[in-house]
Amino acid sequence: MGALGFLKNKNDNLFYSLSIFMSLDVQRSLFVLYLLQLGITQGEIGILQSFLFFSAVALEIPSGLLADRFGRKVSLIIGFLGLFISGIGFLLFSDFVPFAIVFCLFGASIAMGSGSDRALLYDNLLAENRAQEYPKIISRARAVGAISLGLSMLLGGVLQDTWSWNAVYVFFAISKLIGAIVVTFIPETKLPSISQVAHKVNTVSDEKTVGVLTSLITFFRSKKGAFLMPLFVGYALFELSTIPLFIYGQPFFSMQGLEIPVIAGIYAAVEALSAGMFVAAGFICSRFSLGTIAFTTTIIAAFLLFILSLNIGTITSVVTFLLIMSLPAIYETSYETYIHDNVESRIRASCISVANLINSVVIGISYTVFGGLLDLYGFSLTLIVVAVTCFVGLFGVATTLLLSEKERPLKKQEA
Repeated sequence: MGALGFLKNKNDNLFYSLSIFMSLDVQRSLFVLYLLQLGITQGEIGILQSFLFFSAVALEIPSGLLADRFGRKVSLIIGFLGLFISGIGFLLFSDFVPFAIVFCLFGASIAMGSGSDRALLYDNLLAENRAQEYPKIISRARAVGAISLGLSMLLGGVLQDTWSWNAVYVFFAISKLIGAIVVTFIPETKLPSISQVAHKVNTVSDEKTVGVLTSLITFFRSKKGAFLMPLFVGYALFELSTIPLFIYGQPFFSMQGLEIPVIAGIYAAVEALSAGMFVAAGFICSRFSLGTIAFTTTIIAAFLLFILSLNIGTITSVVTFLLIMSLPAIYETSYETYIHDNVESRIRASCISVANLINSVVIGISYTVFGGLLDLYGFSLTLIVVAVTCFVGLFGVATTLLLSEKERPLKKQEA
């Protein structure tokens, strides 16, 4: 029993270590300011962010299939190495066109790691008959990741202020290379498929790959899979209210006269608060339904966006921004747990990739629209439009929950 407990703690701690390096990003709160000082405009930055998201879109499904076929660790390592190369690219280039390539690589690398970490965790827990612990473990991992991101963004401000922009991106590149090494130490459990694939000849690599793709298509043609699609769209519209704001908050606070270390400190505070939210998420998600959590967080987020649009002072703006950025922690945990409970192991990473694909399309479009609205109308009107869009996302969530009310989830999966 003691050995089993030690193994559980070891595996959990390894996953927490993975979360640290996946989240560690010293340039996250500063890269817009870096690009602006190079002469890249806000509109061009919006286009670059769209390139990033659409490159992620292009690889979402292939990366999920690769992870399900060859292993989630392989996909994670490729993602880390791509981010390492992207960091080097930030050091080498200063013009829009090269950065377009760098941002495409960045997005592709994100796609390679997207969902693979969560699928890896869920299946490892399932193999240990601990699937019910997923909300607790993933919320703790996200809390650890949020703290890692917050401290790293604070460090990024210090590195830039003390040394140079080059120091920021050298550190970023090295951290992602170390992350690839960390992945190699994490165990990966292969679970048998619940589904019976029509063609059972699995000795040839190509046939296995086709089997995963066929299972994925079959799943989304079924009621259970089809019912998830409105949820994916609804959650993406909620994400639209926070992710672009996270990026464009940098020039927003810069225009209010705040220095780079202070802006980095604000973003570090966002992650510190998010860490607390993630810790609370495990408790909250075990007691409240996805519908309750989605409705509550969306209404609060929309209201706070309206408050932020009024621009009633720097301190109020900072506090409101902190609250908006921390809310997704609870919603995200409940949303992902719902997906895992309704998807089997064989196509777990691929299904998450489909969800991320929809998310990336919506967010990718929103970056260009967000940047354009900012250039034309400023922050106030843009934030009101975002608040309304965020609220519309509730209809997607409600549709899924109403349609699947009579469906039995795959919660009691066998290892």
